[in-house]
Amino acid sequence: MKFPLPISLFLSVCGCLFFSSHSPGSYDRLEKIEGIENVTIPGFQENGLLSWELTAKEVNFRGKGLYEAVDLNLRSITGFSRSSARSSSGLFNSRFGEAKGNGLLTIQANGFSAEGEEWIWREKTKEGKHLMAFKENGKILFEQDLILAESFSQNTKTSSNNEKKSTNDKKFGTFAEAQYIELIELSNQENRFLLRGKVSIVSDELQIKCGEVELMFIKDENQTQSSLGRISKIFAQDLVELQQPGRKSFSDFLTIDSILGEAELKGNARVEDEDWGVVRGERILLHKGMRKAQVIGGDGNRPRMELPALPSLEFPLNAVRKKE
Repeated sequence: MKFPLPISLFLSVCGCLFFSSHSPGSYDRLEKIEGIENVTIPGFQENGLLSWELTAKEVNFRGKGLYEAVDLNLRSITGFSRSSARSSSGLFNSRFGEAKGNGLLTIQANGFSAEGEEWIWREKTKEGKHLMAFKENGKILFEQDLILAESFSQNTKTSSNNEKKSTNDKKFGTFAEAQYIELIELSNQENRFLLRGKVSIVSDELQIKCGEVELMFIKDENQTQSSLGRISKIFAQDLVELQQPGRKSFSDFLTIDSILGEAELKGNARVEDEDWGVVRGERILLHKGMRKAQVIGGDGNRPRMELPALPSLEFPLNAVRKKE
């Protein structure tokens, strides 16, 4: 039998279940209740302010603080761009601020949207707050282009967007996908996106493929807490391939600092440019607004540049020099 209850009544009856971590017996007393409908469950910070809020069409208690939420919406109040996450079902533990599910979870937030399967959520971790992760089929759409067209290239050639995923919402400028995706708020000023396994990031003027990448976002002083912030740094590793109009770069590690306007390729670094050829070195630095590349060699790996072939000067190679 199902028991539709007004939200206020439900919270007053079950308050000991959701908000008291000092009375574990209260969980056992209510673990057999099934089918409570139209539920709202709030979570609070240590200072008493609302931190997150879960609404569900139906809740079925599984005991020991664990319950199943059907047609759930998990809303972040204080962090991570005021995100709203939805799924058809999930297991929730309000005592520890954790949730997980096998089905699809979709996230809508200021600055990005994301989705994936085999998801988890944790209110707090050692690194930060409001961690969300997808273990399968993770995808992210960012509103901003991660790298502007003129950041590291002045080549005006049009890049190929064959690999860019189409979207009906034109406000999104960058598409990213990976086998594993993790989102976390490191602080009130910094957010991190971690992608692992067959990573692909596609923007209008840039493509990155690698095994792992970290995207760091920071907020300016005048930005509200609900803002995602702007991209500050990108750390990529494991068979990194960076594509730009007229240029391809390869390395073991890639660091992009969008604030300084610098990109560093490190470990078996190679840049192939349609205009000035191929450059190799242990480290290669690319600078904003410049077509130049600074090559730095390492032990046993001398810098080397392969220039385009010279045009034919029309001199016959088998010509015999005449005697004077």
